[in-house]
Amino acid sequence: MVAWVLSRATIDYLKGVSRMEDNQQQNPSTAEAVEVHEKNTQTNGIDFGSVNALANSDYQKEPWYRSLGLSVAEKLLSLGLFLLGIILDVFKTLWVIVKGIFVGIYKICIGVYHFFRNVVRMCKEGDVYVKCSTFCNGLGNIKGGQVVDGVIFLGVEIIFILYMILFGGTALFNLVFIGFKARSGLPDSISGIKYDPEFDEYYLPNNTSIRFLISGVLTIFVIIAFVFVWYSAVKSAHDNYIIRNNFYFLRAHADQVEVAENFNEYPAFFEVVDKKAKDGSTYKFLKVKRPGQIKRIAREEYGFSYLSARYISYLPLNRYQERQPNGFQRFIQGIKEGFHRGYDKVRTKIKNGQWSSVFGKFLEWELFKPKPSSGANYVRAIAVGEFNKFRHTYDKYNDYLGVTRDMQSLIRVLENPSLVEDAIYARDEVSKKNGVAEVAAGTAVKPKVAASRIVGAFECSYDDGVAAATYYARALKDQPKTGVAPLDQLEAICKTLKNRLETFIRVNNTELLEGVHEAERLYGSFSELNDLYASGKSVFIEALTEKDNDGKCRYVTKHDARILYKEMKWANKVYNGDPAKVQEHMEKCGAHYAKTVEAFETYPFHGQPMHFKRKAKQYLDEKFAVTVMALPVIGALITTVIPLIVSIIIAFTDYTGANAAKGLFDWDFSAWGKMFAMGDADNMGQTFAYILGWDMIWAVFATFTNYILGIVLALLINKKSIKFKKVYRMFFVISIAIPQFITLLAMSKILGPGGPINQMVYNNEYAAHQAEIMAGTYQMTTRLDTWWLNDPANQGLSAKICLILVNVWIGIPYTMLSTSGILMNIPEDLYESASIDGASPWTQFWKITMPYILFVTGPSLLTTFIGNINNFNVIYFLTGGGPNTAGVLNAKAGYTDLLITFLFKITVESDFHQYSIGAVIGILMFLICAFFSLIMYSRMGSTKNEEAFQ
Repeated sequence: MVAWVLSRATIDYLKGVSRMEDNQQQNPSTAEAVEVHEKNTQTNGIDFGSVNALANSDYQKEPWYRSLGLSVAEKLLSLGLFLLGIILDVFKTLWVIVKGIFVGIYKICIGVYHFFRNVVRMCKEGDVYVKCSTFCNGLGNIKGGQVVDGVIFLGVEIIFILYMILFGGTALFNLVFIGFKARSGLPDSISGIKYDPEFDEYYLPNNTSIRFLISGVLTIFVIIAFVFVWYSAVKSAHDNYIIRNNFYFLRAHADQVEVAENFNEYPAFFEVVDKKAKDGSTYKFLKVKRPGQIKRIAREEYGFSYLSARYISYLPLNRYQERQPNGFQRFIQGIKEGFHRGYDKVRTKIKNGQWSSVFGKFLEWELFKPKPSSGANYVRAIAVGEFNKFRHTYDKYNDYLGVTRDMQSLIRVLENPSLVEDAIYARDEVSKKNGVAEVAAGTAVKPKVAASRIVGAFECSYDDGVAAATYYARALKDQPKTGVAPLDQLEAICKTLKNRLETFIRVNNTELLEGVHEAERLYGSFSELNDLYASGKSVFIEALTEKDNDGKCRYVTKHDARILYKEMKWANKVYNGDPAKVQEHMEKCGAHYAKTVEAFETYPFHGQPMHFKRKAKQYLDEKFAVTVMALPVIGALITTVIPLIVSIIIAFTDYTGANAAKGLFDWDFSAWGKMFAMGDADNMGQTFAYILGWDMIWAVFATFTNYILGIVLALLINKKSIKFKKVYRMFFVISIAIPQFITLLAMSKILGPGGPINQMVYNNEYAAHQAEIMAGTYQMTTRLDTWWLNDPANQGLSAKICLILVNVWIGIPYTMLSTSGILMNIPEDLYESASIDGASPWTQFWKITMPYILFVTGPSLLTTFIGNINNFNVIYFLTGGGPNTAGVLNAKAGYTDLLITFLFKITVESDFHQYSIGAVIGILMFLICAFFSLIMYSRMGSTKNEEAFQ
């Protein structure tokens, strides 16, 4: 708009200049007038001609009624969108809760399936020790050298078995048959029920149903904990097996990726058939074989190893082709596409309209894009992800390069023992240059002190310096006994380390390479393998792993020998001992094994499982957070989770009334029926509905009155013109320091029957009508026992108003203090810029101050709202939930009761402890709080627009 006005003014100015030039040529006097006019309109280099042209433009101000109408329409539209957003949030929250319940159940079932499926897979992939670890925990760890881990796993299993035999079985039986009535039909020897002839009734001696419930729940937790320990034991044994045979599992994952990326190159895995779509068209469908068939074909047709074939069968190859949607899916997809097209058109029009800012939230919506669940890329991503996960998990156990590098570095230091001695006594050049005082010969060597000088002399690691100094100190100490000089001893140690390094390289590189090359040759030497196979498994493996006099393996490793025997056995079984086909199969396997040989040649591996000492050290180092969090988690489990589960279970029993007094109850759902029934004897349905309505009203008023008035008070105190700010804040801090229950009890006495306010009103009325009262012609309307907090005639209206006002008095200081801190941190530049732009104080408040306050206090506002729903203190100490509702609602309910105080009354204060109904109320309170939390969380700027305030 400004650009258009300026361009129009420029054009008018040029036209005016042109007309002046024409007049100047026609009339000289006019030319002189123009010259004078130009001098008058140009001052200090500023041309006012354009300003005159701008003043003479045809721009017209918008009528006031049009601006007012558009403003009102914009406000109404904003309000409508706000209300629509709340309604949508309500439906969205209901959908999230319902969906969360069913999706949670589905994911739990899928998780349990995957849990036990992984155990089955680990057993099939591992050796006999891994399989035995399924039944005897820790056996695979002991075999792999993790003796402490194995003993711990085995000990936990023994303790669990003893617990289940002695206590757990009985606890589970009692949990299932928890009710007295359900157990009464069982024999006395099983149920534990005794008959009391004096009272003619059955009873459970020395036990109660609540004890059965708690012991049963604890036993379930013990079983779940053991299942995870059992899974960890099997996985640990499987990991040890993988670490020792890393190359074969690495090759299996690589083959899995190869098949996923080049599935069309393996036509034996599938067949192409013609299929008819719902619309009548035909399309080519990839019919993939079953996992068992794929595993067999992978070995027969393509020569994959047993392990590779198994990993290939794990792939969801049936999803390799994009899935064709059915009729319902196509219908839903059409609706979505139509909605998307319409949404894009509407959004484009709104962006080009004048109310685009009002629909800002709508314009920011992003359409949901479902994740792909089929297609070549989907299968490929699964295979690549598993491969990368395997490398990330097991590469850290390869210490080949680390061991060789560390040993070579230490050998480099020990090869020069004289310099080591000079560095220990500070006689080397680096120590002299640094001004280190020389150490007298014969002085006791402190390795950690001398290590720093060795590091300076050799430029080695600190660990090498400590090791070299330790070797020298030990040699110096043993010299009187052995008669060997320390320098000679260092030379001997250096020679030993060299031999150890050579042995390490030979065992973990040279021999392995020789073994795999020999195994590759044997795959092509069928006659040699066939002769050994006929001699039996033990002879076959012993012949291939026979060592020479130097202890070197002349042939293959034990693992390769077992694989060769398994391949021979499987081929003879499949091909009925046909030598030609068996030989062909072994040659295919040999061609595939050549890829494993390449891995051995390019990737030296020395896998060592992590021992207990190193694991324990991790929990004091990089896993220290787990150690710190262990105790709080266990405490929360014992003090929160288990009681919560017990209370939820109680909601499905008849643990109330006489049963509660005896501690006996049965499985029962009547408590839920009472909560939703209208007109029953206890009036529980009407009572719950009434109290819930008042609870919501109370939560809204108690939250937002404190919030709004606290903000107003903070704004007043923080104004620059207000003096003694610290004094005002001090008074509010003092009010916070006073315990809340003291304030509430004092206010209950002040406002209650017989309190000073009631007494004052009573005395005023008595003094005003004393003569009439004495004559008996006046009936006093004020009573000391009915006032303020005791008003049953109006359903406790005055008590409710007093509750809200007292809560304001208690809660305002908290909001005021927190808001004051926020106001002090808002940049003053924002207010200055807004003032320059012409923003009024009211506009500055709504556009600058409130967004900052809402952003910071949003989470606390949510917690305050939920806390007020369960605000026990204010209600209980001020009114006790009264006035009573006898004859209208439940006898224990009061007009000012919240759900939490009503729950307290029917469970703790009542003579008939209604625990089952209390548990139902607790569950419903949780659902209500979760519902409002989700709604407020979805609309909170602190969670959606954090970047705007960074």
